[in-house]
Amino acid sequence: MLKIMGFPGEYIQGAHALRKIGDIAIRYQFKKIGIIYDQAIEGPILSKATDSLNKANIDFISYKFPGECTYETIEHLSHTMEKHSIDSIIALGGGKAMDTTKGISKKLNIPIIICPTVASSDAPTSRLIIVYDDYHKVQAVEKTKRNPDIVLVDLNTIVQAPARFFAAGIGDAISKMFEVNQCKNANGLNSFSTPPLETALLLANNTYSNLISWGKMAYEDVKQHNITSSVEKVVESTVLLSGIGFESGGLSLAHALIRGLTAIPELATNLHGELVAFGTVVQAVLENREHIFINELISFLKSIDLPTAIAELGYHQEISDSMLETIIMHTLQNDYSKNFEPPLSKESLKQAIIKTNHYR
Repeated sequence: MLKIMGFPGEYIQGAHALRKIGDIAIRYQFKKIGIIYDQAIEGPILSKATDSLNKANIDFISYKFPGECTYETIEHLSHTMEKHSIDSIIALGGGKAMDTTKGISKKLNIPIIICPTVASSDAPTSRLIIVYDDYHKVQAVEKTKRNPDIVLVDLNTIVQAPARFFAAGIGDAISKMFEVNQCKNANGLNSFSTPPLETALLLANNTYSNLISWGKMAYEDVKQHNITSSVEKVVESTVLLSGIGFESGGLSLAHALIRGLTAIPELATNLHGELVAFGTVVQAVLENREHIFINELISFLKSIDLPTAIAELGYHQEISDSMLETIIMHTLQNDYSKNFEPPLSKESLKQAIIKTNHYR
């Protein structure tokens, strides 16, 4: 049976990396570049990229991301970019701006440079595009033809963002050791519709050990806006290792639980990585991990201000049976929930959520 892994064409990480984007454009012989950027980075961050392109005499046009990755937005911006005859495109911003730019790249069949401005998830390296409707609900998951041509991570930009986003990136990444191994054990498939290669498991396992070793220190450094060796190691783990690991390894309960948790309006406002952090504890409980292991996991997550109980996700009322039913129903409807051994049941999931919420 075939087994497939996907990698970005290049991964570039370092201080003031955006200042090199003009050199990259020259090296790739890009002639006219389109830029999709988040409103939040309008100013010095955007200027760092455009100044580099100007210095390299690269022609470009830029458009502010309107705020939601919808089919209509992708269609409109693709048409606009096509009129200007761009031959490549840059995403400069968060997850939805990146996904919209991936959609444009797919539609126009042009190379893409992903420049995340926060390290809040491992989306930058992947082919996945999460498309929403006008009511901010997930409408579909699309895929580009290949992984991004270039992923460029400017550490100065990352450490200037609120530390909550950095912690959320750790929350999203720390689940991968659990999920990729469960996917393999349950004979599940990765996003390339094949079983995972051992390399994917290696990356996922290494992500966990790196985060446990360096995550707390890096989080404290980011709160002071400092680039340190700990920050470099954690960013590499949350963006690159976790990104390749999840896409080529497969996902399981921690991400399936996102669908269940976001079905509760009071929980849906949390960051993706915050929800995954809680889901990781639930998965560890369901895997019957040793008490000391789960306590160490919870202690680590708490040390970087990530939630490990539903109350910490903002729901301070007693958990009702109807709330649990809603969470469980939506979770088990998600295909990732099938990547679990032994197979999940409504009762086992219910008991794990209850136990997690009162774990000591």
